Amino acid sequence: MLDSQRLRAKIASKVNGEPIELYYLPSCASTNIECQQLGQHGSIVLAEQQTAGRGRRGNLWHSVQSNNIYCSIGLHKALDARYLGLLSLQVGICIAQVLREQGFSGVNLKWPNDVLLDGKKLGGILIETRLLAAGSFYLVIGFGLNVILDESTLQAINQPATSLSQYSTMPIDRQLLLGEIISRIINRIMQFDLHRVDALVSEFNQYDSLCGQPVLVKTADQEIPGVHLGIATTGQIQVRTEHGVQLFAAAEISLRGTPTDATD
Repeated sequence: MLDSQRLRAKIASKVNGEPIELYYLPSCASTNIECQQLGQHGSIVLAEQQTAGRGRRGNLWHSVQSNNIYCSIGLHKALDARYLGLLSLQVGICIAQVLREQGFSGVNLKWPNDVLLDGKKLGGILIETRLLAAGSFYLVIGFGLNVILDESTLQAINQPATSLSQYSTMPIDRQLLLGEIISRIINRIMQFDLHRVDALVSEFNQYDSLCGQPVLVKTADQEIPGVHLGIATTGQIQVRTEHGVQLFAAAEISLRGTPTDATD
C-alpha cells in the first residue's frame, strides 16, 4: 500500500509552491470522475482499484487491486483552446522520461495517449476538460500504468499489453514512480505556454514509436494508408498519403499491416 502522507510531502516539495491535496482511495469507479467532482486546483486522486476506469471513447480500462497505478490530477490552467490537444503529449513525455530514468529504456509513446514498452501497451492517458471562463479550464489529467500483471491477466487483455514487472527482477516502487511522475506533470503543465509548443512537438517526436513508419489511420468512416510524419503544433498527427500531407485530430493509428487497437 502507498504511504499517502509521505507521498504528498514529496510531491509538495517538488512543485514550485503549487497547492497540493492528495486523496487516497482503496477503490472508486474512476479517479477521473472523483477528480471532476472535486473541481479543485492541485487535487490528486489515487486509487488502488477502479471499477469503471475509462480510456478514450469510453473504452474500459482493465483494473487490478493494489498492483498498478490509477491516478488523476486536477489543475486550473489558462490556455488557448486550440492547444488543449497538446497536453496529453506533454503528460506522456513526463511519464516516459521518468520510466526511462528508472531503467525501462524501451518505453515510447503512441499518439495520442498510449504509453508503450517494447511496443506493447503499458499505460494510457485520459485528459478531460471543463471551461471555467474564457481561456481558462479545469483539467482532469488521468493516467494509468500496469505495474504488476501476471501472464494470465495479460493474455486476457484484447491487445498486446505488458507491465513493468515483466521487465524487472527487483520489486517496483510505486511510491517513487508516483512522486516523480505527478510532480513532473504538474510542473510541466503549469509552465506550458505557447512559447513552448515547438519544443514540445520536437520532444514528443523523439518518443513517438511510429514516427517515420508506414501506418494505417482509421477514422470514423475510412482507413487511410500513409507515412507518419510526426506531430503538428496543434497536436494533430501529420500523415503523408496519396492525396498529400493530411492532419488528423480524432483517429486511431497503427503500423500498416497490424490491426488498430481494440481498446485504449
